[in-house]
Amino acid sequence: MLLGRIAIYGLAVSILAGCAAGRTTVEVSAPQGKNPATGKYVRIDSVQDKRTFTVAPPSADMASLDPAEDSGDASKARAIGRKRNSYGKALGDVVLPEGKTVSGLVESALATGFQEAGYIVVKQDDPNFAAATPVTAQIIDFWAWFQPGFWSISTNQKSELQLSGDVGALHGEQTVKTRVSESKQVVVASDWQEIVEKGLSAITLRTKDLLSGK
Repeated sequence: MLLGRIAIYGLAVSILAGCAAGRTTVEVSAPQGKNPATGKYVRIDSVQDKRTFTVAPPSADMASLDPAEDSGDASKARAIGRKRNSYGKALGDVVLPEGKTVSGLVESALATGFQEAGYIVVKQDDPNFAAATPVTAQIIDFWAWFQPGFWSISTNQKSELQLSGDVGALHGEQTVKTRVSESKQVVVASDWQEIVEKGLSAITLRTKDLLSGK
């Protein structure tokens, strides 16, 4: 039994470390909602990425980029996680593909939350855009990480958003926080996509609940 657990742990660690070198690109899809037939009009004016990136993060849940890679604003806008070896050392980055950003994914997740709460989300070319209630958001935290343990490996994602507007039960500024975790025996590259998409779905649900006063 002990040897079996050690073998599973060793396999998991090897997978974690096997793709650790260099930057990994992961495709992620945000929740896509549909406007209700009737409802109040809302527009999301901006979703700003205000995350703080740490050069040498003491823990895996802190946003950071490999200093050996490009760490400009464009790279930060795409960053969703950082790989680590079995000893916790930070290694290669996990980023979205070119053309996708965390702020774009979060905007989609928020818009879906508004739609599921009964609001019609309009874009700038919509004739009701000017009359729609404005909402803005700031991304304070959005990060995914893997945490190896003796029995299993947990995949995690957390978010913190600052919403501003006057819609439903949202008045002024309010904070939306989410965290999702899953336990796995072995993790693969696609688990980054899975846990981040679960995190985005959690943002949608929490936004819907906030607007409904839950």
